[in-house]
Amino acid sequence: MTALALLAAAATAASAAPAWEDPAVNSENRLPARTYSMPLADEAAALSGEIDPATPFRKSLNGVWKISWAGDPALRVKDFWQAGFDDADWLTVDVPSCLELRGFGAPGYVNVRYPHAWDPKRDIKCPTIRDRDTDRPNYNPVASYRTRFSVPAEWKGRDVILRFDGVYSAYTVWVNGQKAGYAEDSKLPSEFDVTALLDPDPAKENVLAVEVFKWSDGSFLEDQDMFRFHGIFRDVTLWSKPKDGIWDFAVRTKLAEDYKSATIAVEGCPGAAAALFDAAGAKVGNFAADGAPLEVKGVRLWSSEDPYLYTLVLRKGGDIRSKKVGFKEQKVVGNTFYVNGKPLKIKGVNRHECDPDNGRTVSMEGMVRDITLFKLYNINTVRTCHYPDDHRWYDLCDRYGVYVIAEAN
Repeated sequence: MTALALLAAAATAASAAPAWEDPAVNSENRLPARTYSMPLADEAAALSGEIDPATPFRKSLNGVWKISWAGDPALRVKDFWQAGFDDADWLTVDVPSCLELRGFGAPGYVNVRYPHAWDPKRDIKCPTIRDRDTDRPNYNPVASYRTRFSVPAEWKGRDVILRFDGVYSAYTVWVNGQKAGYAEDSKLPSEFDVTALLDPDPAKENVLAVEVFKWSDGSFLEDQDMFRFHGIFRDVTLWSKPKDGIWDFAVRTKLAEDYKSATIAVEGCPGAAAALFDAAGAKVGNFAADGAPLEVKGVRLWSSEDPYLYTLVLRKGGDIRSKKVGFKEQKVVGNTFYVNGKPLKIKGVNRHECDPDNGRTVSMEGMVRDITLFKLYNINTVRTCHYPDDHRWYDLCDRYGVYVIAEAN
């Protein structure tokens, strides 16, 4: 067989595989990744000091959902995503949560071996999830979730986005019986534009259905020593923005050589106006996003000992966003790590997101408990152990003065 024929055969085999076993498919209809921010009602909310300021344009879908669970994919309910499906006799589960800690399957701690079969000749070309003892394709727990929600009346005419902060490990999403998308990056958020799929009448209910496979082709890339948990383990959120509003932006800061002044610029958000406020709420200055940087004289630097944060407020039409900003410079010279021109001794720990009762689902209270212990024992650095954490963890690190070593495998 020629090389061309071999490539064609491999492509045909891959395309015939289901999405969760197809290396060529990582997501479908997923929106581009972005800096986390939510549209706010006014500037006062932006300056509130809350990690997630209150806003009428965000609606949590957390709560009690209906669920059907099957250990064998062949036994899963295959038409549950239809809007008229009757789920009256289904069980319920809290979302977010790890299913093994709610009685669905058993948690497994794995270090150097895969929890599923591994045949290099077969799986290197088209990874298939099979039982490691029998090599049968009946080992891949599937959770089918359903919930209902309405759309707030004040969202009329706005784009509506469905956000999953973390789902393990491959999942398909339907809204009102129509496919909204698919994603596999379990420790990263995934967002889908569901505007056209919704009934915007606040008196009507919309049906959200999610099918979650525990293992996927991405599971062959994992070999960390940790508990494996299944399900929707982080927040699910519905939010809206003006059609010409803000999607993404990047903040760039630079310190002067004497560390007494700095500049701040915003990129990737053309047409937006920006303002910087100090921690007391006093305005430092105005500048244009994607324009000339703002100079900050007498800047107060961020450090572990003094985690001082300014507030950046962006405005584009009726879309208002905020972001906390710290000014610091860090670099390595020889074998020494410098922050703001001063040598720093790192005292750090590893942190897997883990709660003794809820597994990988960690509440805000649990995160605050963790970082309070850090400060109590003079820990100034955290390594996130292979994966991105909940976005609120990074905000807490900024506020409490903890350096983050983020890595991705």
